[in-house]
Amino acid sequence: MGSTAAGVALINASEVSAEADEAFVAGWEQARDFLASRGGFTRTVLHQAIRADAEFRFVNVARVDSADAWRQAISDPAFPGAQMPFTAHAGLYEIVYEDGEPDGSDGVVLINLFEVPPDADESFVAGWQRARDLLAAQPGYLGTRLHRGLEPADFRFVNIARWSSPLAFARAVGQPDFQQTAAALPFPSHPALYGVIRG
Repeated sequence: MGSTAAGVALINASEVSAEADEAFVAGWEQARDFLASRGGFTRTVLHQAIRADAEFRFVNVARVDSADAWRQAISDPAFPGAQMPFTAHAGLYEIVYEDGEPDGSDGVVLINLFEVPPDADESFVAGWQRARDLLAAQPGYLGTRLHRGLEPADFRFVNIARWSSPLAFARAVGQPDFQQTAAALPFPSHPALYGVIRG
């Protein structure tokens, strides 16, 4: 299918109302510092949705060397993230496809969370690959990374892609060929564009 990168990713999509931004970011920073002190991750990035009406206004993506170390850290009674009053959808993921430069510093980040039954991996990946091939040929596409859950999670697959601008992305997904291909994927998805606010 393509190249892959080693390691485990923690992806946590949070439902946060616009008036709670400051409280959420402050709580996230406390949780980040706690996990960093216990070897819970090696790198973490917090994304904020460009649009205030996004379903998941914040998405944290972290590189985890040891899933066991992360689980141990979040099970600690002192872990401040456990007290955050926001609905979160967290999971551990493996990287199953990567191309280009999805971690670059330019442009915007598309994060798309997919609801896929475990027995539908093959059909999902085949359809996603067709859609990715169409998008990768469009101006402004910079790279993508597809993640698959290592354990049961609300979203079995998460795609993280980088685009040069919101306009480039909008033009790409507006192409008739892409519209037709995306419509053929029978899996609920939750896409939004994000910027990085903490790294």
